[in-house]
Amino acid sequence: MSEALKQAKQEVLKGCRLTCEKNFTVGTAGNISARVLGEDRFVITPTSMDYNLLTEEDLVVIDMDGNVVEGKWKPSIEHNLHRYIFKNRPDVNAVVHVHSTYATAYASIEGIEEMLALDIEAANYLGGDLKIAAFAPPGSDELAEAVRDQLGELAGVLMRNHGSCCVGGDMQMAMTVAEIVEKTCYSLFLIRAIGTPYRFPEEYKAGSFERYCKFHREKKA
Repeated sequence: MSEALKQAKQEVLKGCRLTCEKNFTVGTAGNISARVLGEDRFVITPTSMDYNLLTEEDLVVIDMDGNVVEGKWKPSIEHNLHRYIFKNRPDVNAVVHVHSTYATAYASIEGIEEMLALDIEAANYLGGDLKIAAFAPPGSDELAEAVRDQLGELAGVLMRNHGSCCVGGDMQMAMTVAEIVEKTCYSLFLIRAIGTPYRFPEEYKAGSFERYCKFHREKKA
């Protein structure tokens, strides 16, 4: 096993541990992956297995053409979603898809098409307001393409009636993004119960993506 592959597997196990600690998953919901640095493949969680019990031997390795190259279990049904993101975003080395409570609930409200980056933390970490990808069946190419396209160059995307998908230069960053998305959705519920969210001035909002890129590059380095 190459050192890069071993590191990627450790990143995925770290993501599994953090997902459980932060109560972002119920049962075996969600999926986590990490790019194998310097190699044309990535590591992803297997389908329908408890994160608390996973070991390196349980993880699945897939190449960027979608072929399983290592693993005794079937990969997560969302493996194409992860693969499309890795292929489209060379800056991304970790992908976290969770069914966290507030992100899932917020993405299930009719008439809401985006999640506002409503505070300084969200603006700097996310790069701007996040889109909500249209609903499509789990594991489908339609869902994978919608998530990839609506993610764009930002740090996350919500998934209609489903959850969120967050990315980062490493697993810690991707998990931090997932936390900020969950916190922001919770805050929006509180705000909308009383009034209307206040939007940043346009000149500040316009710099969100630039600040996100700068912060992301610094963390990655």
